[in-house]
Amino acid sequence: MLRTPDGLAALRRRSVNRILVLHGLSSFCYGMVFPFIGIHLAAQPDIGTSGVAVYYGVSGVANLSVSLLLASAALRLPRHALGITGLLLWLSCFLLLTQGETLVTVVAAAVLGGAGQGCFMAAIIPIVNSLVPPEERRAVFARRYQILNATLAAGSLLAGLVLTVFSRDAITWLLVANAAGYLPVALALALARKVPEIRETPEGGTTPDAEETPGGAASPEPATPAVPEPAGRPAAPAARALGTGMLIRATLGAALFQFGAYLIGYSQFEATAPLVADQLMDTGIGWISVMLTLNVVVIVTTQRPITKLLERFPEEYGLRIAVGLWAVGLLVAGFTAFGPQPVQLSGLLAYAVFFALGECAYSCSFHPWLISRVPDRELTRASALCNSMMGVGMFIGPAIGVALISLDHAAWVWLPLAGLCALVGLTTLRRTPRTPAPAPKDPDLVPAG
Repeated sequence: MLRTPDGLAALRRRSVNRILVLHGLSSFCYGMVFPFIGIHLAAQPDIGTSGVAVYYGVSGVANLSVSLLLASAALRLPRHALGITGLLLWLSCFLLLTQGETLVTVVAAAVLGGAGQGCFMAAIIPIVNSLVPPEERRAVFARRYQILNATLAAGSLLAGLVLTVFSRDAITWLLVANAAGYLPVALALALARKVPEIRETPEGGTTPDAEETPGGAASPEPATPAVPEPAGRPAAPAARALGTGMLIRATLGAALFQFGAYLIGYSQFEATAPLVADQLMDTGIGWISVMLTLNVVVIVTTQRPITKLLERFPEEYGLRIAVGLWAVGLLVAGFTAFGPQPVQLSGLLAYAVFFALGECAYSCSFHPWLISRVPDRELTRASALCNSMMGVGMFIGPAIGVALISLDHAAWVWLPLAGLCALVGLTTLRRTPRTPAPAPKDPDLVPAG
């Protein structure tokens, strides 16, 4: 059938919306279990709290290993197949956790879950990007972040109500529901394979949409006169995969930013802040829930206006604003920590608000910034590299928070972290715009990549 450019654009838009909605459904299902995985495992007689640490440690190592294999091109799969594989590995992980009564079973589930995360996180950004024109990237990635946060919080709230009514044995059924939630996303990725992608031009832009032939394939581009090669010399390849060294150089700033954002930002908010509130501020569990809920509410309500505000600036400006807002929140929490408890509590809630505003700036800036630094054909490897740095940051970050908590005052947790935010911002200072890999003058002189 014939498709006009407007028809192709609408088809891509429907495909992106389907992926985002079903990804949100899986996030809702994950929200029902992620606060309770540790509780479920620790309750098993042969696992306990040490088994919980083993589960998260093994999962992190598996995620890092798969991400590095993908980044090095030692493991190559088409992006849609890679994403579906990751979802099926995740599904297997949570089904196995329902039978997680021995440490061997828990380790096997952790390997499946970590590998699944490594595969899916490397694939989802290139898939969405291939269906979105450059001018819509920020809005789409910001909307994705908004949906995932809102659904994750809603899932957690529902699970809390379910477990209040029923016993903790219901966690097993929540694990099954979460596993089932990955199947619709896999279907959405499978359907997206049939949607014509926005193709990259040799100059780094995109081609205009072409009509399709009756067979459903895009019609070929108008032919251009061929330039004959000198006799006896083989033609250079039109596009050559970046070697690992070149890929690292192209994405170093983005990878370092991702490492810093999760080391100093996300891991501290998710792991350290509740510990500080409980151990150093004596706020009680209720106020920790209020802090987390306030964070999600701010993200959902302010993501769109912040995205529109930042669209006029380069992406790295948005990332600097993100870490700047995190630093301001940490400073407010740090200085109010010297006051009475109501003032300390106000500072903690202000930190939750500033961190949420920074998350909004991050979500609409980071992935478009990464996309601008590498050719589309290398985006899966670049995403895998940044995902590996995210995993390392999340793994090390809580240890930094625990070390600072040992200083026995909330201010000496927040203020050093505020200073470290400046180092994270430095990773955005050098901008290397995406440029196509030049055709080699002599193929024999090009090192193998």
